[in-house]
Amino acid sequence: MTNVLSSPSRRALLAVAGGLGLASSLGSTSARAAQCNQQASGKTFVFAHGSWHGGWCWQRVADRLRAQGHRAFTPSYTGMGDREHLLSKDITIETFVRDVAEVLLTEELSDVILVGHSFGGVPISGVADRMPEKILHLVYLDAVVLESGQTAFSNYPPKDVEERIEASNKANGGLAVPNPMPLPPSWGFTEGTADYAWVMRRITPTPLQAYMTALDLHAPVGNGLPRTYIHCYQPENPVIEPSRALVRSLSGWNWIDFPGPHDSMITRSDEIVKLLLQV
Repeated sequence: MTNVLSSPSRRALLAVAGGLGLASSLGSTSARAAQCNQQASGKTFVFAHGSWHGGWCWQRVADRLRAQGHRAFTPSYTGMGDREHLLSKDITIETFVRDVAEVLLTEELSDVILVGHSFGGVPISGVADRMPEKILHLVYLDAVVLESGQTAFSNYPPKDVEERIEASNKANGGLAVPNPMPLPPSWGFTEGTADYAWVMRRITPTPLQAYMTALDLHAPVGNGLPRTYIHCYQPENPVIEPSRALVRSLSGWNWIDFPGPHDSMITRSDEIVKLLLQV
């Protein structure tokens, strides 16, 4: 039987097929290279949450950043959030500093944009003091800012301090500050909405000693790193005002006024992502 394809025709077909294979291979290689370039150009974020919150509060921000090719890490502190089962009287502010620092170490991160919300400003100051070589920029999102030797309660209004200690003593013998009921208006949630219920299901008590132990810094707050303070003012959280006043008295800070509530990383996540990518 005679072959349908002559020898020259078969060679031509094989050449075409080989070319297609090469093109496919080159296309695949090009796609992988583009993906690698996107990952290489992406930024790395580590987020520290505030009182009663956990890593969950950064979910919307982190999802949006990852979708754009960036890396985002959202740990919960020992005894809070998904680590609530580890709550103990031995937890101090140093515990929270180490919780965040260990993410940078174990994930072998560098050029990190370290973001702290509310009380989360205290741990990120501690991390910046201990490992500045790993940090590209510090972002304090409506956050507490302390100088060395201060406790969080040093920089809170006296009435708030008294109420939190009293609530903790009544609820659990001084182990942790119970969840606020209802949620503070400055957080930006309306009772009866899905977001309000979502937050209420997730908040956990805050270890009392984390407020009452002093932050030990060897350098001025920020340790000379580039740093940005985002002031959320619609509505304003009065507990944070002493920290804002401290930042305004210091030099070297980039200050941003943002027309959103204290928990804007949840209620205004798209806009917070835009701000973070601009620092």
